[in-house]
Amino acid sequence: MSIPDLRNQSYDPIEWEDRVVDSATGNVLVEGTPVNEVNLNRMESGLMVALYDIGAALLAVLQEANANRIELQKYRNQRILQGQATIAGSAATYFRDSEPFVSVSLTGYAQINAPDYDVLITPLSASDMGAVGDLVVYDKTQNGFKVKMTGSATSVTFMWTLINPRV
Repeated sequence: MSIPDLRNQSYDPIEWEDRVVDSATGNVLVEGTPVNEVNLNRMESGLMVALYDIGAALLAVLQEANANRIELQKYRNQRILQGQATIAGSAATYFRDSEPFVSVSLTGYAQINAPDYDVLITPLSASDMGAVGDLVVYDKTQNGFKVKMTGSATSVTFMWTLINPRV
């Protein structure tokens, strides 16, 4: 006889009873649960189902742990850097052939996802804060980027914050 397959069934445990015999008369008072092939194979099948369930639960836990490990690795690779730079233009003239700019170097902090990182610019001071215009980030590479000023101020100092969430 083979072991029954209980994987798709619920397992109801057998309430085992001892065989009880009256010692004085020899009469059987309680028949007891028979220890036979059917009951023992049913017990083996229940143990296998329990092991399958434990294995499935362990697999789910390991998959979740691996997903968490990958997410943490992504955050370890993410770089958030800050610095300051100043754009110093020539004397303000009405006509000019290009906007003043500055190159910001990321020496030692190469971005692994260039040019898919973000740079936030916060003006700190300027010769005329109302004349700064826009500060535009462009030409992003692994080791730096450029920032140009579209306004007419003669100089502007700004804080840059580099964030690369798309690692």
